[in-house]
Amino acid sequence: MFVEIHDYLANRTAAVEVYLGAKAQFDKAETTLKGAKKDVVDIVNGYGFIEGDTADLDIALQARKSIDEKLLLQFLTQEQIDACKVEGVAFPVVRIKAKKVRKAA
Repeated sequence: MFVEIHDYLANRTAAVEVYLGAKAQFDKAETTLKGAKKDVVDIVNGYGFIEGDTADLDIALQARKSIDEKLLLQFLTQEQIDACKVEGVAFPVVRIKAKKVRKAA
């Protein structure tokens, strides 16, 4: 029984460490990607087309539409507005909480 519990805990710890390592690599790559994205957007002054050796980039401006619920209340009741709302798709969220380093006595 102890071996099973130990293996279970070791697997969980290993999974956390693999996740943290991958997350660190992702964060570094994301920083590089964001910098490169800013550079290409700056090159075309916000939008345009850049031809590359291995791929082409088409940079466009895009905006999301949203609804002003206060303004909507002038036309519909709150109940009618609520009846039109839909639930979003659920997805797992992983948050990292760093552990405090214990100082040696």
